[in-house]
Amino acid sequence: MKQQTINLKYSQARTRALSHYLEKEGKTIEGELLDHIDELYDKQVPEVVREFVASQNPESEQDTAKTGSQTEGKPSRQGARKKQTLTESQVESGPVLTM
Repeated sequence: MKQQTINLKYSQARTRALSHYLEKEGKTIEGELLDHIDELYDKQVPEVVREFVASQNPESEQDTAKTGSQTEGKPSRQGARKKQTLTESQVESGPVLTM
């Protein structure tokens, strides 16, 4: 999949401090930002559009999963988020009635 670079300007002192404390947890700023931008994408882009984008770029989802598990040592962000959402909805809500 073709990648897009996103540049941000942020305080150098804050960046160093954040990096220091994330490293203690085995995380990186880039990895955390990728997690957050994926959450933003899922929140803002309608599911129909996400499905269309995924169907147009099937290797994209595989690349994302590989990147997430290789850089952070954790399962893909997409899979982990789906499991978390399912668990939260099961715990927080009862049966849903539709009309």
